[in-house]
Amino acid sequence: MFHFKLHTKVLGAFLLLSLVPLGFLLFNSQHSLRLVEDLLRQRTTEVLDDQAAKALESRAQMVAQQVSAFLQEVEGDLLDLSLLPTTESDYLNFSRSHQRELWYRRGTNDKPIEVREKALLYSELSYIDPHGSELIRIVAGHPSHDYRDVSDPAQTTYKSENYFNQAVQLETGQLWVSRLHGWYVSRNDQLQGAKTPLEAVQGALYQGVIRFSTSIWENGDLQGVVVLSLDHRHLMEYTQHISSIEDKKVVFPSYSSGNYAFMFDDQGWMIAHPKYWDIRGYDPSGQLVPAYSAETSKQDILSGRIPFNLFAADFIHPNYPQVAAAVLRGESGVVETVNVGGSNKIMAYAPIEYNRGVYRNYNVFGGVTIGAEIDQFHQPAEATSHLIQREISNYLIQSWVVISLTILFIIATAYFLSNSIVRPVLLLTEGTRRMIRGNLSAEVKVSSNDEVGVLADSFNTMVAELNGRRQRLLHTLQALRRSRKEILRERNFKDTVFENIEIGLLTFDADSMVTSANGHACHILNIERPGKDCPLEKLLVEWPELHEVLRKWFLASQAGESSSFREYVPLDRKGRTLTYLMTMFPLSFRQQEGWLLTIEDLTERVDMRQKMARMDRLASLGRMSAGIAHEVRNPLTGVSLLLDDLHDRLLGKEDQQQLIRRALGEIERLESLVNEMLHFSSLPTPKLAYGKVENILQESLFLIRKQCQQQGVKLLEEMADNLPEIMLDADRLKQVFLNLLNNALDAMPDGGVLQVEVKKRTDKMMIRISDSGVGISAEKLPLIFEPFFTSKGQGTGLGLAISYNIISDHGGDIQVESSLGEGSTVTILLPLMQMG
Repeated sequence: MFHFKLHTKVLGAFLLLSLVPLGFLLFNSQHSLRLVEDLLRQRTTEVLDDQAAKALESRAQMVAQQVSAFLQEVEGDLLDLSLLPTTESDYLNFSRSHQRELWYRRGTNDKPIEVREKALLYSELSYIDPHGSELIRIVAGHPSHDYRDVSDPAQTTYKSENYFNQAVQLETGQLWVSRLHGWYVSRNDQLQGAKTPLEAVQGALYQGVIRFSTSIWENGDLQGVVVLSLDHRHLMEYTQHISSIEDKKVVFPSYSSGNYAFMFDDQGWMIAHPKYWDIRGYDPSGQLVPAYSAETSKQDILSGRIPFNLFAADFIHPNYPQVAAAVLRGESGVVETVNVGGSNKIMAYAPIEYNRGVYRNYNVFGGVTIGAEIDQFHQPAEATSHLIQREISNYLIQSWVVISLTILFIIATAYFLSNSIVRPVLLLTEGTRRMIRGNLSAEVKVSSNDEVGVLADSFNTMVAELNGRRQRLLHTLQALRRSRKEILRERNFKDTVFENIEIGLLTFDADSMVTSANGHACHILNIERPGKDCPLEKLLVEWPELHEVLRKWFLASQAGESSSFREYVPLDRKGRTLTYLMTMFPLSFRQQEGWLLTIEDLTERVDMRQKMARMDRLASLGRMSAGIAHEVRNPLTGVSLLLDDLHDRLLGKEDQQQLIRRALGEIERLESLVNEMLHFSSLPTPKLAYGKVENILQESLFLIRKQCQQQGVKLLEEMADNLPEIMLDADRLKQVFLNLLNNALDAMPDGGVLQVEVKKRTDKMMIRISDSGVGISAEKLPLIFEPFFTSKGQGTGLGLAISYNIISDHGGDIQVESSLGEGSTVTILLPLMQMG
């Protein structure tokens, strides 16, 4: 059961008596006005749409009449030409004196420009003798002596025209008019990459003619035939610039909008259209391209060979053949259609009256249609409808405003009266509600001295007491919040240090269960972050060496030998030696025992120390080699000169001379060794310049190709295209390549495969040389870049050491992979960027 307050009862009584009649009046008025509005909008829309359709039809009739008049003008020009003397100069003057303006587009698809210029009305004039041979021919305003026998249709321009054979059958004063002839332009020809005909400024143009011909008789004898070829572009001018929505003309209509006009002949063929591939045309063999129909092959549709004929277009919309049939009956009208692009439109049509030549059957040249997209066609009617709706809506709004103001006045008056009656009780009730919502500082001010006033004073005393208690509770809560913030700050600091320190940290309890691991530890160990209750053995399953160290530490801890541990642990992974530093400390937290394990990857630091030590050794060896070479070189020269002189004195003693020649050979070998030592100890600073690595490698390969053929070594080359230039010293880099290639050939004395590969890898240029030779044993592989080390039993052993220094001077790296009996692979990595 509902319980209403006193204020609600009083206020409701006032409002019920005043607003119900007013609301009923307002509802009835609005309903009546809306009925009138719907009726008025419907009648107005019908009238305006009917007027627009008639205007569109009248426009089509006017264009059709203009085309008919234009065709009759061409007839007059033909008769005038037949009266002129049959000389080339008279025909040429006639051609140049008959011009009309053309409005078209030029330029590019991105930047089209509009052009208005005078153009020849007739693209071709000719005079033909009674046997079909052309005697005078004017083409594009210039004489042409490329005469043809047009009595044979195969020799006509479009290889199938019979205008001469029709003209010779005419009597004096009669004319023959042909249908449109022109080479067919496919969709791909017109668009050439553009999306719509409106954008295809650079596409192919349709070029066609309509032949007007008459025969010349004298004393009953045929003297010849005069032919005028109307340039098809002048016919298209009547429909090309029509915009069905705007009064102004356009240079080229938008097919996709549906607001355009087109022209068709008495057979239903399209002869003027924004889509040139819709216009009838002939293929190169002189055959008329078949009309687009429901049976057209997918290949023709994809290639854009789909000329449009209204009589065959019922599969697109049934109204197209009906329009063509109505035009042949001489009727005009308006229908709704859908074009090939899917636009719904209103289409007005009108016949072009004409009865010459092939058009005598129906006394109709064809038809003109003007289309308008349906939504835009109805736009004037809809605009008027919206105007009516807006005016009625404005009237209703004004009525609502007046009634609303009246309602507000009634409500204010009712509220004032009811408030004066129940205000003291409402104030006390509202004060109680504010206190329930938490506002303990609000007092209830009641000026009356009755029982309600006494109740209000007691209520205010209670509010003051509650407010004091509330303040004390707030102070306590603020102190708790400060303590919580300090705890959170300390925890966040520890979490930040734990996660961002550059050392791997793991904690685990006394049962060897991992309790936490920071991101750096997961990165070093290449593991996912462990979940809850993860055993240490499971976490380190891929790292048995580390787990063995921890196991020894646990045993030592249980034996009481130590409470903290530290050890360097070497590891072998993927052919690379890693060095980890592990430390472990006892951890006590929240009365739970455990351990803190730190893991630090010192591999790069150890590798750097080893490289520095090797560089120190090489520098010392270089200085020692230079000293020894200088001290040995001069005595060797003296001994060589003495032995040479002694050889010359022992003429006739072949055995003794043979011994001296062997000694000289050994001295030359020692001099070669001395020169190699000097070259190794004093390598010049590389002269870096931009160059192509593949060109230097090709030069090096050229020098060993003959040796490869002699040894039966198959040479395989794989060099990437468009490799960038890098900073290099061509001579020194060539020395490296020749050294490596010769080493590979020495490893394959009985033949094999030598493979050379050059490609870009991220920010490096990679050169890889592989052979299928004897290979290098694992214990010798670390020594190959050491000076004087050789595995061939001959040579100085400095080649790879010098190569290593040259690649290092380029800022690069050289690596060797080899297996005994399987071959070796040398990989050189050079930086792409210029060295600093």
